[in-house]
Amino acid sequence: MKYTKKLIIVLYVLIIVCIGGATVVEKFRGTSFVSDYIYGAWWFSALWAVLTVTACAYLVQQRLYKRFAVLLLHLSFVVILAGALTTHLFARRGTVCLRTEIPEIAFVDKDSRVEHFPFALTLKEFRIINYPGTDAPLDYQSRLGFKVLGAPAEEGEVLVSMNHIGHVEGYRLFQQSYDSDGEGVTLGVSYDPYGIAITYTGYLLLLLGINATLLSRQTQMRALYRKAVAMVLLLVSVSANAANSQQSSCQLPAVDADIAHRMGTIPVLYNNRICPLNTVATDFVMKMTGKASWQGYSADEVFFSWMIYYMPWEQELLLGNPKQKGADERKAVVEMFYNGQFTKIFPARLSQAGALGDSLVESQITWYAPGSQVLPREIPVKEQFFIKQSMDFLTEAIVTGQRERAFEIIAKIKLFQHDMAGDVLPASRVLKTEIFYNTLRSQKWLVFLALTLSLLLCLIMLLKQHLSAFLRISFFTLQTSLFIYVSLHLGLRWWLSGHIPVSNGHETMLFMAWALLLITFFLCRKFPIIMGFGPLIASFCLLVSVLAGTSSQLTPLMPVLQSPLLSIHVMTVMCAYALFALQVLLGLQALILMRKRDQAAQLDRITVLSQFLLYPAVFLLAIGIFLGAVWANVSWGNYWSWDPKESWALITLLVYAVPLHGASIGQFRKPRVYHIYIVAAFLAVLITYFGVNFLLGGMHSYA
Repeated sequence: MKYTKKLIIVLYVLIIVCIGGATVVEKFRGTSFVSDYIYGAWWFSALWAVLTVTACAYLVQQRLYKRFAVLLLHLSFVVILAGALTTHLFARRGTVCLRTEIPEIAFVDKDSRVEHFPFALTLKEFRIINYPGTDAPLDYQSRLGFKVLGAPAEEGEVLVSMNHIGHVEGYRLFQQSYDSDGEGVTLGVSYDPYGIAITYTGYLLLLLGINATLLSRQTQMRALYRKAVAMVLLLVSVSANAANSQQSSCQLPAVDADIAHRMGTIPVLYNNRICPLNTVATDFVMKMTGKASWQGYSADEVFFSWMIYYMPWEQELLLGNPKQKGADERKAVVEMFYNGQFTKIFPARLSQAGALGDSLVESQITWYAPGSQVLPREIPVKEQFFIKQSMDFLTEAIVTGQRERAFEIIAKIKLFQHDMAGDVLPASRVLKTEIFYNTLRSQKWLVFLALTLSLLLCLIMLLKQHLSAFLRISFFTLQTSLFIYVSLHLGLRWWLSGHIPVSNGHETMLFMAWALLLITFFLCRKFPIIMGFGPLIASFCLLVSVLAGTSSQLTPLMPVLQSPLLSIHVMTVMCAYALFALQVLLGLQALILMRKRDQAAQLDRITVLSQFLLYPAVFLLAIGIFLGAVWANVSWGNYWSWDPKESWALITLLVYAVPLHGASIGQFRKPRVYHIYIVAAFLAVLITYFGVNFLLGGMHSYA
């Protein structure tokens, strides 16, 4: 039995090292190399097989089969691995290229061999569905006809789109790419009737095992809950403060604030969505200065003053302010703005004052949004004349100080927009809401204030060594304020974007902060210790979201993300990460208390709470990973592809599953060993979330 346990530990560690090493090798040698020589190699499958057999033998030796919840939980992983092996050995995958109305009866597998369908497949129609009023793709749809070969011949049609796989005679067809002329598509092909069924059975058993573990009276989870009592925790860290930019001594010619504000309400096409011009101005100024205002000027004032009074503003913003971003970096921002992702607003740098109207006409982008066609239509000559004339009059009115005249011209431009675009334009309240949201997301000082207050309150807790009434009220007030702020932020972003905001780094950090605060609300009555660090970690998450840069912009979802499983998958995983983060602070506090001889009782309570949080954290991560696998199977026809993000998420699950086996691994019954391990294990979370995105890449790099 002793040697069996040692063999399990060795194999377990070896598999983690192999998976982690493979993600690094993939960065330099490519996906095909690691697929052939690591993930697809016989020895890698053998490692998993030997570990599974050895673990099953150990379960029998320990008579754990008498505990239903434990047996069901471990049995689920055996079934999942059996399904993965079945898929690896017997599944067939490949691609098929189709052209309109040309039947195809074969596909090319992953080894470049030709295999035949039991049916003939024909592309009837391919369509790109765009977001209304833009040329941003919402979905790709292929309407296919099929005719089963042999007698009796069966005919039918099937629709294949992103997140919607077509099924024909056991073959699964999924959208992969399309020809530039729109008359042909490349579809992925997967035939795996047994592996998927076995794997999904394992997922179901896993869910049942998790529920049984959480509800069973015989598991350690229930014992930890009974032992948990109220406790106090604090963490001392370093606070970051936002530096105030130096005020400029020179007076720049500027557009009237009211005029600039009204111009900011004009709808434009930007980042493949219709939004107020204030969004463009806010993004531009934040890229230039790091804030949404500059020297007392709002984003609208800076942006439009730059356009009208180009030379003095270029001299000041590009060459002046040495304590702001470097001149070269600011020039790069301007070049990117005019020549890169912002070309749909202003395609070339303006070299003279009053050239705003000419620039808009040359770019074929107007102050109104395009119609609902697949691609934006060009501006007719008559409309070009109206735009140029209006912009020339507006520039003249601004320069000569005719405020009321400028207001009239802006009103005519907006009226012209609605005459041309009709219902495609968002309602006025939507534009006003987005302008308010732009103001909200640009207020970085709120984040720094929350971080500073949470650190100060923790410092007071450290000195007092208990939660006084003052601290309870202060923490509750800060926690409630943060929760309202983050909820408002997420709610506005959800309403404006039209999807649950969990699609990029900025949004997932916001959601993690929201989840942390919600967890704190639920646990603070039973575990007052949570009040000490919930707002602190949430503030750090908000800080990361603020530093996320361009990902704070509102953009349409790419077609592959148009799935309800996206929000469930991401939210589940981020809740797990939030609990892991709480455990890190618990671990650090426990390690500090170990130096004091009279803190044994408090140390025991912290250890119990950390172990109590470990169960739902690991279970949430497991559920999130396998929900992602189901989503991948629906989108790409393959529930596991050893993408770096998938691999490191699995590593994180394997790492955090170890302390759950404290009954078998006696070292984890020692508080010092347990907390050191928990703190070190968070490195896997950091690599999964940040390391993969910024260093390793992969299909999940858009996250």
